[in-house]
Amino acid sequence: MNVFFFGGTFDPPHLGHKLIYKHCINLCDKFIFVPVAQSPEKNKPIATIDQRINMLESLIDISDKNKVLIDRYEIDSGIKPNYTINTIIYLKKKFRKSSIHMVLGADQYEKLSSWKNYDKIIDQVEIVCFNRNKSGIGNDGNKVNFIDYDYKISSSIIRRKISNGNINKVKNHLTEEINHLICDNDLYLN
Repeated sequence: MNVFFFGGTFDPPHLGHKLIYKHCINLCDKFIFVPVAQSPEKNKPIATIDQRINMLESLIDISDKNKVLIDRYEIDSGIKPNYTINTIIYLKKKFRKSSIHMVLGADQYEKLSSWKNYDKIIDQVEIVCFNRNKSGIGNDGNKVNFIDYDYKISSSIIRRKISNGNINKVKNHLTEEINHLICDNDLYLN
C-alpha cells in the first residue's frame, strides 16, 4: 500500500493544499493530512487545533473521505516539539508493509537537510515535492518525485492579507466553508 502524508500547520488550509491532495490521491492508497500542534521552526498557530481540523475536514471532498484522512498524531502525541522523524516512525508502525511518501513544498524541501534526523528521514520515506517553479532545485541523489506546481499562495500570505483587511483578495484561495469559518471566528484579524 502507498501512503502519502502531508504535514503542516494548515493555518489556514487553502485551495493549494486541496490541489496537492487531489493530485496525490491518484498516486496513493491513502492520503493523510498531519496537522502539527506547532512546527519547531514557526510561531504558534493563530487558529486553535479544533478550528484548523474543522477547516481541513471541510477542505476534503465528501467523495474523497474514504481515501483522505486527518491524523491527529502530532497534536495528540504529547511529544514537544514533535519532529517529522517521530511521525514517520508512527506511520510505519500504523501502516506496516506500506511504502510511506512524504509530501512537501519546494520551500520545505530546500530546508530538509537541516531537519532533525535528516538522514533517517530520507532513508525511511520517498519524497513528493511540489515545486512552485523554483529553478535550481535538485534532488541531491534522494528519492524525490518533483511535481510542477504553480499555485502562488501560502497560508502566511492569506493571514497577512486578512490581518490588513483584505479578506476579499484571498477569498478565491479558500473554500466557501473555510472562508465562513474564518469570518465567523474573526480569525487572522490581528
